[in-house]
Amino acid sequence: MDCPAERFLDDGRWIRTPRRSADRELVLEHVAARALAPGEWLAEAEVTERLRALADDPVRLRRDLVEAGLLGRRADGSIYWRERQTPHDDEPGALPRPDEVWWP
Repeated sequence: MDCPAERFLDDGRWIRTPRRSADRELVLEHVAARALAPGEWLAEAEVTERLRALADDPVRLRRDLVEAGLLGRRADGSIYWRERQTPHDDEPGALPRPDEVWWP
């Protein structure tokens, strides 16, 4: 069965922003599961590059993920990480948790 977030995506890319906040949260959680694995830490440029594969405006999407509490970041914006798990982490296409978690 497909994830309900897929109706807002075109071939896995975010194509339209849902009007309802619950749908928007659903899509953000879906995207977060495909951008960073729980326990993974990445530099800003790496996060932006991964999000570029998922949306036309990866910088805005990165900001939206932080504002939604799905990604955390250092105060200087140099390092990003997943703040919490989502129901989408077990779906096909979600990134698996790394074997070794790095904590900067």
